[in-house]
Amino acid sequence: MNFDRSKASKAITRVRVATIDDADDLAKIAEKTFRDAYTSVNSAADMNAHCTQYFGRAQQSLEILDQTQTILLLERDGRLGGFAQLCWDKAPSCDIQAKWPSEILRFYLDQPLHGTGAAQALMQSVFEEAKKTLTDVLWLGVWEKNFRALAFYRQQGFVEVGEHTFQLGADRQRDLILATALT
Repeated sequence: MNFDRSKASKAITRVRVATIDDADDLAKIAEKTFRDAYTSVNSAADMNAHCTQYFGRAQQSLEILDQTQTILLLERDGRLGGFAQLCWDKAPSCDIQAKWPSEILRFYLDQPLHGTGAAQALMQSVFEEAKKTLTDVLWLGVWEKNFRALAFYRQQGFVEVGEHTFQLGADRQRDLILATALT
């Protein structure tokens, strides 16, 4: 997908809830953005193992149909440019002060949209969607070496509250758990 950064301020950005008709496109962008983010710093074997297990039409169809999840799609000028996957009423492995915590399981943007304000638009939609539920705290896990994502989440009001292990193929990685209260 090619997005023209020079037209970013004039671009029409829309965020909507995914439907089953989006499964193919979601699978493609989910794998693409994951590979873009992590291929250069992980082994091909680990990346392939993870992508084979977690991305594909069948997997994304199950996730779209799962009533405990909502997947938001970000479209820029009619093209899919990112997505966020929310898991409702799911507590992290660390202790947080929340009655109804929910997880941002995935939050990815196509690289050409980095720095265009699209990530902030998607996160704003995440907050709005969460406020429609009983969610009082949103949390997420982010690889400790993903400095760009860490900086973005901190700008959005997330703070570190713990850690957990993320299994990428055969590689056990340390994720930081970040959380923010919804008011």
